[in-house]
Amino acid sequence: MFLMMDKASNGVNKEYGVYAGIGAVLIVVVVGLWWMRANQAPAATPSEDVTITTESDISSEAAIGDEVSVASSVPPAEKPPVQNQPATVVPYTPFTLVAGETVASWDFVGTHKDGGQLEAKVRADIARLNGLISTGEVSRYEVYVSLANQYHLLGDGGKEYEFLGYALAIDASHTGLAWNNMGKLLERLGAYKSARVAYDNMVKAQPTAQYLRARLEFLQAHMPEDTEAIAQAEAALAASSGQ
Repeated sequence: MFLMMDKASNGVNKEYGVYAGIGAVLIVVVVGLWWMRANQAPAATPSEDVTITTESDISSEAAIGDEVSVASSVPPAEKPPVQNQPATVVPYTPFTLVAGETVASWDFVGTHKDGGQLEAKVRADIARLNGLISTGEVSRYEVYVSLANQYHLLGDGGKEYEFLGYALAIDASHTGLAWNNMGKLLERLGAYKSARVAYDNMVKAQPTAQYLRARLEFLQAHMPEDTEAIAQAEAALAASSGQ
């Protein structure tokens, strides 16, 4: 009987030994897997595309998107040395007043400066014209003369004088339009000697009957004592009309 019990006990112990051995192996395997995972280097995450904006990119984007203002509308070669000058100061222009002649005020009553719809339309036209300067769709000479006309409607003689100066910097020898407008402006402001120079340059550049008549009428109105100049202007007009 004791022998049978002893054999049974030995069988149980062997079975427990097998289970214990299997358990130990499993523990070793689990611990090994855990250690390997804990010490494994993390997988690299995919890199994202990064766009670097350079200084040149900023400049090109600004050039594309910007609206041109009155001050940034002047080409670099023609930009006046001083910006935002008051109307009582002679603005930059290649045409200067006759020595000793001054303008008391560059402002006058503008027909469209009403603080309402007329003025709003003029200012919208100024913005539109400024936008045409760099497009090449219209010559800069025409744009500058047109801008001068808009400032005339606002009674801003300083700006009108300034933009006529820009036009004359482009063409003072072959086209009389800017000279004609300059003469009319200076005549209105009482700078008669300077206006006469503008009218003389006008007919030199483009001696049409219209311009010759405008100079004659100016001389008759403001310099009636200069009979010789008036006679010459009459003869020039007559010759032009007879062609």
